[in-house]
Amino acid sequence: MSTPRKRPRRTKKKPAKDRTWLIGPAPDDAFGSASDAPPPPGPEAPPLAIDERFEHLLENPDLYTAVRTALPARKPQSVGRPSTHPPYVYFLFLCAISVFGSARSTACHLQRDMWWGAVREAVRRHLGPEEADALAPVGPSRSQWNYFFKNHLKKHVPAVRDASRDLWIRQALDMGMLKETRGRGSWIYPERDQVIHGDATVAAPPSDHTHHETADEETGEIRRHRVDDDASHTTEGGGRKVYGNKFLSLAVRAANTPHSRVILALESIRHKSRARDPERDDEGTAVVRLVQHILRTAPGIRAFTYDTALRGVHRAPLIAEGIVVFTPQHGGLEPHPLHQRRSKKCTHKLYAVEGRACEWRLTVDGKAYYTPLPVDELERRKENFARFYHRLTIPCPEGDHGLRIRVDETKEDREIDPSTKKQRFNRTEHLRQIAPGTVAGNRLKGFRQDSESSHSRFDQSYPHKRVPAYGANAALLIYIGYAWVNNSISRALGRKPADLAS
Repeated sequence: MSTPRKRPRRTKKKPAKDRTWLIGPAPDDAFGSASDAPPPPGPEAPPLAIDERFEHLLENPDLYTAVRTALPARKPQSVGRPSTHPPYVYFLFLCAISVFGSARSTACHLQRDMWWGAVREAVRRHLGPEEADALAPVGPSRSQWNYFFKNHLKKHVPAVRDASRDLWIRQALDMGMLKETRGRGSWIYPERDQVIHGDATVAAPPSDHTHHETADEETGEIRRHRVDDDASHTTEGGGRKVYGNKFLSLAVRAANTPHSRVILALESIRHKSRARDPERDDEGTAVVRLVQHILRTAPGIRAFTYDTALRGVHRAPLIAEGIVVFTPQHGGLEPHPLHQRRSKKCTHKLYAVEGRACEWRLTVDGKAYYTPLPVDELERRKENFARFYHRLTIPCPEGDHGLRIRVDETKEDREIDPSTKKQRFNRTEHLRQIAPGTVAGNRLKGFRQDSESSHSRFDQSYPHKRVPAYGANAALLIYIGYAWVNNSISRALGRKPADLAS
């Protein structure tokens, strides 16, 4: 009898500190107006039957390319049990787990001619009749799958991950997304298919047990359990504790086009201490590395949207690459001095408050009051590294003043203050290219919700929302298989009518 699952503990939130300052309402400016109508909802994606999902997977030619790139060719064996199926069959098996829910169910389906016959016909079309005729009469058994998964696939996780990532990026480009040659729109309102969205999720392993042995409190009986040694507890947004392995995904999709989401990259990331898990990057470092890799292949990217796990130190290098990076503003930041404009007739003190430039004043009660300044334009200048400016207006009785404020990290910002031994100004933490809470900011924030949908669909692909594999690398392979199914469906159905006509 298994141990009953314990309820995750909820950590108590610390009470918010009372503000000693006030901030005025956001003005109507280049970031939008509160009176702007919300965008209309897009069309609903039609449901797909299991056989349709499996068919789209088999018809993806990139799948066979990934196997040739990532997995070594089959060699004649002089000793040991000979391999019954070629590597691409086991890779198809890996992906099909996300269609059928488990390895046991996948093996059962591939033992039947109606499913294995579809595999043989797809191989005949993509690899030729000789390869199809050489296949075994039925698909791999579960024991054959377990042997190949343990002794071959798990040894080539980096190669499978990287080959898949590069083919997925190429697929998005072939579908007309992330291209530099298409209509570019503005930096504040980029097109939907020019924006990468990302998120991290914690995937539950098959078992919640954290100890290999437990003792029954009444009888003293020793019970042995299988434990995922890579899994651990982590705290998600809202203070909810979850147990599992943490994964990062980046994706893109076309506007108003059902089944067009293309997962671009996946990675297993650290959620333990560096000492306990030195092999994996932390979340922010992995995000920066993957986005920079995608940018080298897809220069048409205009923006990237993520959650508050991305801080100023992570946004700065991506902004320098020449894109807009949007995340909600992190709480707890105090106003920071930004600029002072003096003349004979007037003085204006500007502070960075809640992600934008504000003018400081004092109320009759002696409280600091910050008035957000209207932004006329987000300017970009590209040399060796990109520079972004807010071209804004300072209202003044003596006549309005125009001003440009840098919203990317400057050389002076990076200097170390001798008194504090810290960086002089973390500009990208206090100032944002697109102000949060505005129409433009909420639009980009909404794009990121597509990542939540992708993670939810991933969880629902397996019984009890548990990834059917132990260990971070094995679970990453399962996620890669899910991504191949998702991208195969997008390849078949996610093109706009204009793209199909051309």
